[in-house]
Amino acid sequence: MNKALITIIIVIILVAIGFGGWYFFLKKSAAGGACAIASKCETGLTCVNKICSDGKLGSGCVTYKDCEEGLICTKSICSEKPDYSKYFDKVTISKMKPALPPGPNNPPTVTDTFTKTDAIEVDITGVKTTTIGPYYYEFVNSTTGEVAGNTQGMETKLEGRDTGSGTDLANLAAGQYDVNIYYNNELVYTTSITMQ
Repeated sequence: MNKALITIIIVIILVAIGFGGWYFFLKKSAAGGACAIASKCETGLTCVNKICSDGKLGSGCVTYKDCEEGLICTKSICSEKPDYSKYFDKVTISKMKPALPPGPNNPPTVTDTFTKTDAIEVDITGVKTTTIGPYYYEFVNSTTGEVAGNTQGMETKLEGRDTGSGTDLANLAAGQYDVNIYYNNELVYTTSITMQ
């Protein structure tokens, strides 16, 4: 074989190896592309459920932190916040002592910061007369997206008038949680709390 042909073959092999190395080790995926970690995505994207995502409306997410400000993460998709106004006017999140009903000896204190020794009280006011059905809430870890607890199975029924319900927080670890409220299995309200 002549030296020119050998040189061409070597150059082709080196180019193929270089391209393969770039493709597998340095190439960054665009939105919707596969990834294992965020550094494998193009600038401005993050790796969510092994897919490069831009955090915009309709993009994949694990928690609200993966979405643009003002959006929430619902069923792994960045979505607009739910509109509960067709069912009721206001949700108030308070803390109280566990195992006691609200009253003069256990006044609810409006807050978004709790400890394991607190109970959370969810009061729904301005309930429309046509709002009849069960509601429950869940606590979703804001870092992992995992449901850490819920009151499903112990639903409170909305019967066209203001109501409230509470549960203790002894099983929630320290961290930040989304509190998602469902009425007739529809997500109608979400907010964040911090467990200390």
